[in-house]
Amino acid sequence: MKYAYDLHIHSVLSPCADVLMTPHNIFNMAKIKGLDIIAVTDHNSCKQLEICDEISKSYDMLFIPGIEVTVKENFDVLCYFKTVNDALSFDEKLEPYKVKETYDVDLFGNQEITNIYDEIIDTYPYLLTNPMDISIFELIKILKTYDHLLVFAHIDRKFRSGIKYLDQVNVDAVEYKFKKPDDHKQIYMFNSDAHQIIDLLEKTDQNTIEIEKLDIDHFFRYFNHD
Repeated sequence: MKYAYDLHIHSVLSPCADVLMTPHNIFNMAKIKGLDIIAVTDHNSCKQLEICDEISKSYDMLFIPGIEVTVKENFDVLCYFKTVNDALSFDEKLEPYKVKETYDVDLFGNQEITNIYDEIIDTYPYLLTNPMDISIFELIKILKTYDHLLVFAHIDRKFRSGIKYLDQVNVDAVEYKFKKPDDHKQIYMFNSDAHQIIDLLEKTDQNTIEIEKLDIDHFFRYFNHD
C-alpha cells in the first residue's frame, strides 16, 4: 500500500520553531493533511520524542523517532531509529559533543520541552542549532551501534547541505526539499522541514512510499534495512 509521509518536522524544542509546534498540534495537523507516517526531528536533541511517541498511540499513523544533527563539517543529517529508547540512548551519547553556548531567547525563542498535555515543563539552556563537535565519520561510528537510518538533509539547498560528502559516506537516502534531478541514484525522500504548523506536507504522489504494512519494520525494509 502507499502511505504519505513527512519525516522532517521540528517541535517547540527547536529554537527556530514556532510556538504552535507542540506535539499534539503536530499530530493533529498531520492527520488533517492526510499523513500516515511522521517523524519529529529536532535540532541536535531527542528530548521531545518520548512524549511524541506516547501521543502517537492515539493516532492511526506510524511515528518514527528521529533527530536532525548538524555535524562539525556544518551540514545536516537526519537520523531515524526503530525505538524511542534507542533515540534517547543516542541522545545521551551526543550530549558531550554539544556546544554549551547560551543564546538570546528574544532572538531565537525558548527551546521548550512539553508534557503529554502540551504544557511546558522544561527548556534546554544551550543553543541547539550550533554545529556539534563531532564529524560525520565519528557520528556514523556511534550510529552503527543502533538500528538506524542515515539521511543527508535538504541536499538541494546551499545552506548546510552535505552533497559534497555523498561519495564518502554510505547513506540510506537523501532528502530533497524541492525537486530531485533526473540523474538521481540514491533512494530519496521529500519532507517539509516544517518549523511552522501550516508547513507540514499534504499527501501527494511526491511524498508517498509503498510498503506492505504500516509498521517500523516494513518502513526500515523500504530503505533496505531489516
